[in-house]
Amino acid sequence: LKGPGKVLGDVMFCGTCCSTWRVGCGEGQGESQPCLEHLASRSSFEGFPGVQEPRLPIVLFSDDARQQLVWHRGSVVDGRVVCPLGAPDVWNADPVSMSPAYLGFAVEPSEKRYLHYGGVGILFSRPLGGRFMQPSIDTVLVCLGLEALFGESCSGFSDIVDVGAGSGFIGKFAAMKAPGEGTVRATLVDIDPAAEDYASSPGFGASARSLRGRGIAWRCRTGDGAELLKSAAFDLVISNPPYIPAPEEAQNEAASQPSGFWEGCGLLVRLLELFLERRDGAHLVLMLTSLTLKSRRARQLLEEAPQRGLRVRQLLEREIAWKAYYAGRGGCPPYLLASEGEREQRRRIGDCSYFVGCTRPGDSRQGGDRDRLFGYHWHVAYVLDICAAP
Repeated sequence: LKGPGKVLGDVMFCGTCCSTWRVGCGEGQGESQPCLEHLASRSSFEGFPGVQEPRLPIVLFSDDARQQLVWHRGSVVDGRVVCPLGAPDVWNADPVSMSPAYLGFAVEPSEKRYLHYGGVGILFSRPLGGRFMQPSIDTVLVCLGLEALFGESCSGFSDIVDVGAGSGFIGKFAAMKAPGEGTVRATLVDIDPAAEDYASSPGFGASARSLRGRGIAWRCRTGDGAELLKSAAFDLVISNPPYIPAPEEAQNEAASQPSGFWEGCGLLVRLLELFLERRDGAHLVLMLTSLTLKSRRARQLLEEAPQRGLRVRQLLEREIAWKAYYAGRGGCPPYLLASEGEREQRRRIGDCSYFVGCTRPGDSRQGGDRDRLFGYHWHVAYVLDICAAP
């Protein structure tokens, strides 16, 4: 690379306006990628009219979600997000969680931050009294899955709903990037009233036009998203629901309503059941993980899908971290652990093959440096596209 540069680990950040960075030390070595420093300083960050924030972290993910950059001292000036010049304070070459405390970055739900992925961003802090989850690594992975779906030759989407929307980032991403013609109707629904409050705030930044130049008509609702699907037609349903099964779900075919963000696959199961009854051309983009597949009912529904005329395919498979102590039991419940066979081999369930269960700290399926992160168990995330079989 020509000109002065900044080195972080094995990555050279260009100091002039080179358009690429390379892994390695010499010009012509390594794999070309967008220049991450200039991606941050020149990216079309979202605008937030009327917002002033003297200091907040800026969290940016690369297009493949395999690089996470954090600048601690970002700001918002006259509604414009300002990223500090120079290299990031945190460069995470293997983002397995949203808050890599082991690299010096952690953020609580109430702490404001700017999150940016794929040309879409939000200024997020959870409203006082809110209970919905803050954006997580799951959020970015669902968007990466949507990017894959949108990149295919499809006719487009006009009526989108994000069920269990939480921060609304996924629904916003879908509305801003969905292919098609005419106005996009985007609905965000969550049982937590604080989610509607946030989606109506300046920090969410509900744009009137998408990145493809389409108009966007926004609707935010508080209530049961699964019930909404029974009375309204959507061509794209998206959900990153609670996906960790309760003990009874692993033992029988019952579906438990979540008692917290981490326990109970009730919403996920209801969405699968609803789509098994549909015969239209709608798509369900659904996040689940190898933990979910400890639920007998979830497995049964995925097994039945091809026989009921549905096609299930994986838009994404990626191993991520799980802080098992969040489950409130001081560690991972034994019923969620993968057996020896499940750890090594995928299991065929309906149209696709999946890993089942989680692995212990120091024993990830991927291996490598992540096995030194002893605060995490490991599970495999899947973003599924479910629709009527052609």
